[in-house]
Amino acid sequence: QPVKWVRIHNLPDFVYFNHAQHVSVAGIECQKCHGPVEEMEIMYQHSSLTMGWCINCHRETNVKVKDNEYYTKIHEELSKKYGVEKLTAAQMGGLECGKCHY
Repeated sequence: QPVKWVRIHNLPDFVYFNHAQHVSVAGIECQKCHGPVEEMEIMYQHSSLTMGWCINCHRETNVKVKDNEYYTKIHEELSKKYGVEKLTAAQMGGLECGKCHY
């Protein structure tokens, strides 16, 4: 029988979270948000996933642009604008309300 799905994280209805954008495009490891799931005997909520928690992550996390064609052009333009080699999600527009709220 299939494993019964038990929701651990429950975001508000007005919040949009795209796993593909974070995992497939940005290359963020699942453990960053969900904790060491491979070691959990019983799943639990590792991170608060509040708006403040997300904003801090967007301000502090450098976007992985190496070997990532999705970000190549954006990185070229914004690294010149900000005068830095590494960019955070915030510098790439990750704090705009419409990115997560609708």
